[in-house]
Amino acid sequence: FFLRCQMQQQAQKLAGMNPFLIELMDNMSPYSPIQEQALMKGAQLGATAIAENIIGYWMDESPAPIMIVSATDDLLDDWTSKRLEPLIDSLGIRGKMTTQSVNKKSRKSGDKAKSKEFFGGFLLCASAQSPGKQRSNSIRVLIRDEIDGAPAQLRTGEGNYLETTYARTFAWDNRKKIFDLSTPTTIEMSMIARRHELGDQRVFRIPCPYCGKYQHLKMGNDQTKYGLKGEFKAGELVRAYYQCDNPSCGEAIFNNQKAQMFQEGRWEPTAKSSSRFFRSYHLPSFYSPVGMLSWTKMYEKYLEALEDPEVMRGFANLYLGIPFKEPGSRPKLDKVIELIGGYKSGTIPEGVLYLVASIDVQRGSEKDERNPARLEMEVMGIGAGYRTWSIMYKVFVGPVNDPFEGAWEDLNDFATGGGLSFKRRDGSEYTPRMMLVDSGDGTLTEVICRFCERWRNTYPSKGFQELKTRKGEKGGLYDEKARRDFIRYRLADLKFGKTYEISTNYYKANIYNFLNIQRQPTDPQRSGFCDFPRDYSEKYFKMLTAEEKLKDGSFHTPSGARNEALDCRVMNMCASDIYLDMMVAANKEKAKAAGWSKIEIDKITRRIVVDKLEYANRMRV
Repeated sequence: FFLRCQMQQQAQKLAGMNPFLIELMDNMSPYSPIQEQALMKGAQLGATAIAENIIGYWMDESPAPIMIVSATDDLLDDWTSKRLEPLIDSLGIRGKMTTQSVNKKSRKSGDKAKSKEFFGGFLLCASAQSPGKQRSNSIRVLIRDEIDGAPAQLRTGEGNYLETTYARTFAWDNRKKIFDLSTPTTIEMSMIARRHELGDQRVFRIPCPYCGKYQHLKMGNDQTKYGLKGEFKAGELVRAYYQCDNPSCGEAIFNNQKAQMFQEGRWEPTAKSSSRFFRSYHLPSFYSPVGMLSWTKMYEKYLEALEDPEVMRGFANLYLGIPFKEPGSRPKLDKVIELIGGYKSGTIPEGVLYLVASIDVQRGSEKDERNPARLEMEVMGIGAGYRTWSIMYKVFVGPVNDPFEGAWEDLNDFATGGGLSFKRRDGSEYTPRMMLVDSGDGTLTEVICRFCERWRNTYPSKGFQELKTRKGEKGGLYDEKARRDFIRYRLADLKFGKTYEISTNYYKANIYNFLNIQRQPTDPQRSGFCDFPRDYSEKYFKMLTAEEKLKDGSFHTPSGARNEALDCRVMNMCASDIYLDMMVAANKEKAKAAGWSKIEIDKITRRIVVDKLEYANRMRV
């Protein structure tokens, strides 16, 4: 009884110092409807201790099959010897450890280092790379600690360990309890970040002791008027303080004041969860209790991180509790703006052989006037050597959920009124030979398909980072870095028709390479050179270079960045490929009908098609 009281006092002390942990423990109660939760966290917050409290509760008060999964075998060994055994002794339940075997001759013990059997249940301790223990038992309470510290795939080839352990809870259906917690790693690899995004992404807001405004603690800098900041004397950090984000307050809050603020704090969701039974939480180290990690110490770590990208990675993970985004590369904005040529939008410069067009569909937000529902369209000219000219960039604002109303009808009226017919100086008329329309997240796929049916050579499209080549599929390319085949685009079936799937990483990489080609003093320009009208604004070029290319060849869009111009250009580049490939196929059919040999037919390439287009262009001139 004395040991039980001691454990209760420790739990009360933990809850008193870290009141933000109470809700996470309550969610794991059998009386709570919450079935799953994920905690993306920083260091020095006591999160592992609540996992131990949860295990102790289910062993003693509500016996059930329990599993705790640690990232590695070493971490598991350390936890079982230093945390699990003292936990069992502090609860006074060592006597409950007994084998459930009915064989009297068996010497099996219910109290092993990594497995505990007790009346009504058992506890299994496994590492992320222990497929045997993950495979065979039905589990009601599943706790997965530091999930980003383990390789996602099992060595045995059985897939992702999160999936294999999750499958152990199926028999318990809506009575299961799953708790994932970890400091994150990188934005590309972090599993806790993905789990966090599936939930309602709760943040712990605390009130300013001066004005009472509730706020979620975050870093500050010279540009922001709020957040964690440093006070310096003679260039040395004296102390750190938190500046209230209420413009009418802006008071400095100090580390010793946060204890009371924590007591009055509350968790608030910031997103819609994938399930009403799934909650997710983000907890940076700003919330470390008084007496543990101070704001001044944390700011010192921040200053160190500013000097070294590798230190910044650790600071983002361990202190901010967020996945680190590898610094990416992109064409320099000022250099891209220098590509502006001497022609005006809506005109056809010499050298353009044919036009393609693309439409990016934005559903927008009714609450944000700066982000209305709209269609953004670019018409692009293609010349020899894949030289390109942006001919027109136009936005149609209005509802996009009906293919015969709103922005769609405005676009149709514009096109039927001659808006997509362009003339060169000599009177030659150009219209787009191929158009792709982005179907986005699939919400408006039927609408887009219905609109595409209204126009010739207009097709829905959908972007994928990479399309792997299927068995027997022609037109594949080889990615030397990834050592695998992929295909630039693919025509796929939809419920409402056909769509073109696009390998966006391939086209974005090509676009960024082309944007780095600088203008030559005199024509001809180099192959791949990109030209833009003189009346394009800086806003367009910011959208064109919005994404960052990461080391693995993927692309990342920074939060809040607009990338519609880049998306349009990806579709235009793909539309150009589709058109040329169609022309090659058509020429081969003509050659076959004319009696050419198979060897002669196979020699027909894009180069021949482009030469024909160039010849026709010179004849018109």
